[in-house]
Amino acid sequence: MGGWRRVSLVGPTGTLRAPGQVVAEIAPQLANAPDGIVLTGHLFGHVASYARLLCRHLGKMGCAWAIESDLVGGHDPALLRLAWTNGCRALLIGPDPDPLLRDAGGDVDAAAAELRRIRRAGLLTVVRCALGRPGDDAGVFGRTVWLCTAGRVAFPRLERAEDASAMSRDELARGLAWTEHTLYTHRAIWRRTGLLRAADRGAMLANYRTRRVRPRHAAEPTPAMRLARAVARPIAIRERVPFVSTLVGAVQASGGQMRNAWLRARAMRDETLAAVVIRLEGTVDARAARKLVARVRRGLGRSTERIIIDVGGVERVSLTVLTRFLEEHAGRLAELRGRLAFRNLGPALAALRGNLHGMLPNAALLERGLEEAR
Repeated sequence: MGGWRRVSLVGPTGTLRAPGQVVAEIAPQLANAPDGIVLTGHLFGHVASYARLLCRHLGKMGCAWAIESDLVGGHDPALLRLAWTNGCRALLIGPDPDPLLRDAGGDVDAAAAELRRIRRAGLLTVVRCALGRPGDDAGVFGRTVWLCTAGRVAFPRLERAEDASAMSRDELARGLAWTEHTLYTHRAIWRRTGLLRAADRGAMLANYRTRRVRPRHAAEPTPAMRLARAVARPIAIRERVPFVSTLVGAVQASGGQMRNAWLRARAMRDETLAAVVIRLEGTVDARAARKLVARVRRGLGRSTERIIIDVGGVERVSLTVLTRFLEEHAGRLAELRGRLAFRNLGPALAALRGNLHGMLPNAALLERGLEEAR
């Protein structure tokens, strides 16, 4: 936004400036801001009364303006319409607070709904996503594409996170390149910008200008990204059988208590182990385990990557996993010897044995056939 002039809404003492004072500062600068004014320092919509008063003061100036905000800004459609009526043309969102809602469970569907609500009010969105934060898996790139496309983000901005991550530099660089390439395909540009209003047409032209200066070669997703996409959707637990906790001293749960249980999986590449790590979280039954195996096979394809299953997030396991599933896949597990390993398996097996009073089904296969990752 090179032709926009930045003005802070926060004074030197850290308090909000009066809207009249902000307008008095902006007025002499309009000649040096051919595109408009960007208001920074305060997230739009967090103080509704201040936001309404600011909109009315800025509307008297007759200039275009944009303002920093977050997804909370989409909660009040009336305020968004008031901002549009008084000259606001865009909301600047991210990287903090995080538009991907990673600290709140990562519900990108809810985030995309808020972004669509902002677009329906007539405002464009500029969303900055910092990728490669601690805890990010290889699926963060696909989730970013989904958020920007489903949320109709007019101007997505991608950047490397400042905090160190377990993700390797090469994996992050390839992921960023693939994400940017995917967001600037013809189909993605049309889906994100639309062509209903003059502002939409301007956003589309700006996106095509960005597309022209990008590298021409296509960026391919990494094996970890393909796998993360394949296992991204949670698997519902359907079996009504007894479940055993992986926590020491926990009581056994019946199948009726698992009606709202899920199995979630995340994947990322660990360079220190030279392997793709799949972390499981939640509850596992035989049906969910079979479904996960099918997804992993589809995600990896013919790749020869070493696989590590991290069971540190598993809370309960059905007895059918310890009996029927392991017996069905014993031969396949033997074939994968050397390519398949487990992490945090020892503590989980010890807890299972204790909760089953020492009677652990298929104990020999579990203890000798399954290699523990170092």
